[in-house]
Amino acid sequence: MVQSVVRALALLSEVADEPAGLGALATRTDLALSTASRLLSTLEDSGAVERDGDGVYRVGPAITGIRPAVGGAGLQALALPHLAALARDLDEAVCLSVLVGQETQTLVQVDVPRPVQAQDWTGRRWPIGAGGAGIVLLASQPAERLSTFEGLPAPEVLEDARRRGVSWTDGGYVEGLSSVAAAVVSPDGIGRAAVLAYGPSYRFPVTDGVTSADRVREIETAVLACAAAVSEELAASWPTGARP
Repeated sequence: MVQSVVRALALLSEVADEPAGLGALATRTDLALSTASRLLSTLEDSGAVERDGDGVYRVGPAITGIRPAVGGAGLQALALPHLAALARDLDEAVCLSVLVGQETQTLVQVDVPRPVQAQDWTGRRWPIGAGGAGIVLLASQPAERLSTFEGLPAPEVLEDARRRGVSWTDGGYVEGLSSVAAAVVSPDGIGRAAVLAYGPSYRFPVTDGVTSADRVREIETAVLACAAAVSEELAASWPTGARP
């Protein structure tokens, strides 16, 4: 078991240094093809690596979100100023979530002073289909990877998220909590994280007791702009060897 962990870490290190196919990675780690294939499959299932349509393995979202380096800055650090600005603009809690295996995980939450606040979900994991974060991330995955997930939302739900760029949830995570999410994408067009804004359903996106189309669009525009800004930061820090 310890030997398998050492070998898996060696493969992950090689993928992080330079994305490559199975044969090249097996050679670089001095592993048999069958052993490298088995370990890479396990790493892929956990979201630590991902494989594109050409069979090239790259660092996956579980690592992209938490490793200290994507061009010297973690995704969380890149996103935090934009999340703070979004929280101030909307006067509600916001967070950044990533895919981890078959779940989403809240990396960081930014709160605002309100008499009633959302619980701090930092570190919490959720089923992939529980809410908007999972939906926008699934909607921005390549077809070959999408097929590896279980409990997918209905196709029309994913198509709506692709078309609009956002996904709303009312009570999907917690009863009485409404949220809206938009994906942060890397230069290869794959969703790496999700920006969420959320608050008690009685006030979000409600204004003066009414949910207006204008207020919904205002919130969606702000969340999309935040996700786009973080995507730009990520693109600027994306390793040269990992660009499409």
